[in-house]
Amino acid sequence: MPHINIRDLGRVRQISAVLARHGFGQLVRQAGLEFDGEPIDVKMPWARRLRLVLADLGPTFVKLGQVLSVRPDIVPREFIDELEMLQDNVPPAAFEDVRRILEEELGDSVEARFQTFETVPMASASIAQVHRAILADGTEVAVKVQRPGIEEKIRSDLHILYSLAHLAAGRLQIPGLYTPVGIVQEFEAAIHQELDFLQEARSLELFRANFKDHDQIVVPRVYRERTTRRVLVMELLRGEKLSQLRGHARRAGACMDKLIEATYLQVFEHGFFHGDPHPGNLLVLEDGRLGFLDFGITGRLTAEMQDVIVSLFIALVYEDAESIALSLYRAGATEGRVDLKGFKREIERLMVKYRGATLSDLSQSASLVEFIETASRYRIRLVPEYAVLARTGSILDGIARDLLPDVDIVREVRPYAQRLLGARLSADRLGGDALRLMQHAQIAVRDVPIQLNQLLTDLEGGVLTLRTVDPDASLLREEIRHAGIRVVLALFTAALMISGAILTAPWNPSPWGIPLWTFLGFFSAMAGLVFFFAVGTHYLLIAQIHPREWRRRFGAVWRFFFGKRPS
Repeated sequence: MPHINIRDLGRVRQISAVLARHGFGQLVRQAGLEFDGEPIDVKMPWARRLRLVLADLGPTFVKLGQVLSVRPDIVPREFIDELEMLQDNVPPAAFEDVRRILEEELGDSVEARFQTFETVPMASASIAQVHRAILADGTEVAVKVQRPGIEEKIRSDLHILYSLAHLAAGRLQIPGLYTPVGIVQEFEAAIHQELDFLQEARSLELFRANFKDHDQIVVPRVYRERTTRRVLVMELLRGEKLSQLRGHARRAGACMDKLIEATYLQVFEHGFFHGDPHPGNLLVLEDGRLGFLDFGITGRLTAEMQDVIVSLFIALVYEDAESIALSLYRAGATEGRVDLKGFKREIERLMVKYRGATLSDLSQSASLVEFIETASRYRIRLVPEYAVLARTGSILDGIARDLLPDVDIVREVRPYAQRLLGARLSADRLGGDALRLMQHAQIAVRDVPIQLNQLLTDLEGGVLTLRTVDPDASLLREEIRHAGIRVVLALFTAALMISGAILTAPWNPSPWGIPLWTFLGFFSAMAGLVFFFAVGTHYLLIAQIHPREWRRRFGAVWRFFFGKRPS
């Protein structure tokens, strides 16, 4: 377990105090930390209190909440609804600090690189802020600059998060399939991608290339010669946010058609999708085109993933619960046996909510995320791309609900399902699938003689080992061991008590005037009585007695004081 650095102790105390102030004092104590005062009993729901904690702890933790808000496979829906409300309420950095980063990254003064550069940012967030500028040729651009010192702060907070996660492991029960350490690992992977603006630039360029022939979708151009790891210079798009079309049904309907078409192309043709298409990242340009912004969160889909999503999409539109359940089961990794019948019943229950309903009829919580949550409850672990895609679909569902509440969403997407089904059953696709199947069969048949020879060679050489696994065998061995301990203690108790009775029965003179035999008999009887109580205690409290855990804790204490484990 990683230790907490001395320089981090102040921050750890601050985190503990904030947790306690919002009613998480008991959890802090379970994690082995201390704080001043007593835990506060707060009546607010857990999810809301967690959002307030993250907001109080600053940019790293706000970003943690934002990253988790697009991962329904990690956190439950009620937490996602709260985490979505987290906003980067961060005052802008001083322009002198921004100037220093620009000149370090671009290797020249701001005046030499830009004709004008506005000192007041257009937007300010936890990781970066965006300034409007004009290049020497008169092109208007948006310059995204990483906040000064943010990498060092995130690195320090990540170390603290890992330390706290290791402390919480085994002491706090986290819902879902992830451990506290696993959650921090997912966050670290996401935050490192967002800190690298070159990665965002590559995503922008790929997205722009994918839509180069689509005249209704606009993606900002990246100016590579002025883009570095901490500075991203891109074309400035002017327009209004998609959410501002509320109440304008005709314009909103046209934009939703473009958004659905763009989503279809991203998922089913390009295999690369925008992972956070909330209204703030979607602009309606003056000519009606739809612009995409902020590519910090994206997802990539392999051909196999696309096949799974096609199957899920078609099954969902045509209300085939069994196909949905089997597709999700085959797409994920499982922990233990899965109740497929129960899983299918849950899928059917969810589909009833969508059947023939308009968006206004559905509850605010009804979304594709529920299918991911159901899979998690049945211990089916899906790859992160599926979870991010489900959350993307949920965001688009929320936009449609806001702009066009009387639309039947299933009816709207049915033509896309028919298009996919037609493509899947086309002669070219069926022919290609048949060829791949024949190729795989040929390889399998060709390898059979080699594998059979290897099997016979291993059998002849005595290196082939057959092993059976019984999940209840360890429990049986543990029970037999406990029973053996009780039998030995019982026999030892009986022997001591019998010997005590024999030694105390006769009255014989003792040497030096001391009744030695009587004393030994009395001592044996008392020892037998003690062992009798030990047998009873072992029988009654065996579920609470964990010798290995005791040894582990003793070893930890010993290493703390003496530096190495006792032999």
